[in-house]
Amino acid sequence: MVFSLLAYFFSMVTAFALVMATLIGFGDSQLRSSRMHYPAVATFVNANRDVLESEKAKEAQKAEEARKAAEAQRAAEAREDAKKLARAKLLRERKQAMLARLRQQQGENSLAFGYAEPFSDGAGLFSFAPRYDR
Repeated sequence: MVFSLLAYFFSMVTAFALVMATLIGFGDSQLRSSRMHYPAVATFVNANRDVLESEKAKEAQKAEEARKAAEAQRAAEAREDAKKLARAKLLRERKQAMLARLRQQQGENSLAFGYAEPFSDGAGLFSFAPRYDR
């Protein structure tokens, strides 16, 4: 059974190789018969080739401009992101400074209103209630 499978495989590969060789030979002969031998026609074909090359150059230039525009857009987005991060950092620092000022003011106010220590329970200098030490 293995031998018959191998024989089938090799016969298919051989058939494929023969078909491909025939098709390639036919295509090659078609190319040779359709080549232009006249100089006027060859000049016309060369002119078309020049037009195609100029079109390719224009497409390459457009692709380069598109790439530069994309890079500029990415750079602008990166600048915007950097601005947003800097703004967020500044806001965070301002908030921390404000909280520190509030803590300091609360400490000063608690001493000014007669509390014995900052954030105490209220029994202190101006309180006539007895203070219970814990």
